[in-house]
Parts: sequence; structure tokens; C-alpha cells
Amino acid sequence: VIVDMREFRSTLPSLLHVANLLVIPATLTVGDYILTPDICVERKSLADLVSSFNSGRRYTSQCQVLYQNPVLLIEFGKDKAFSLEVNLAAIL
Repeated sequence: VIVDMREFRSTLPSLLHVANLLVIPATLTVGDYILTPDICVERKSLADLVSSFNSGRRYTSQCQVLYQNPVLLIEFGKDKAFSLEVNLAAIL
């Protein structure tokens, strides 16, 4: 897995390493993780994603343009259970 250098501030690269995946640090211009030549992953916090929607921008990514299989990984707080119901006031 090729991992953008800025992603090492999060715990995900360490979790990938512990899972015995080869983690290759690199400075990526598109995406946060490259899994294969066709799969690009962009990691976004839920607050960042909601903020882009609230500002009137449609979320777009260069991963969508350059990779056959773009993936958006939405990160939730580990102290909160997953739910499809979103309280926007609590996020912002």
C-alpha cells in the first residue's frame, strides 16, 4: 500500500503495518492511499465532508478522474457508533 506522507499523522498506516501489509511512504499528489494501479483511496473526516456539502460544493476528487476505482473512506470518531442518521449541528 502506497501511503501519502501526511497520512502518518493518523493511526491507519500503523494499523496496516500491524496487519502485515507492506506500507510504502510517498508524497502523493492525488489521494491518500494507492492500493493498486486502479484503486485510489481518499480519507476524509465526516466533518470535512459535511462542510464541503454545506458550502455548496459537490465533493469531487482527482481520484475519481484518474483512477478506475476511486474510494472515499469516511472516518468517524472512535467514540461514536456508526449511524446513517447525522446530527449536522453536532458535527459542525
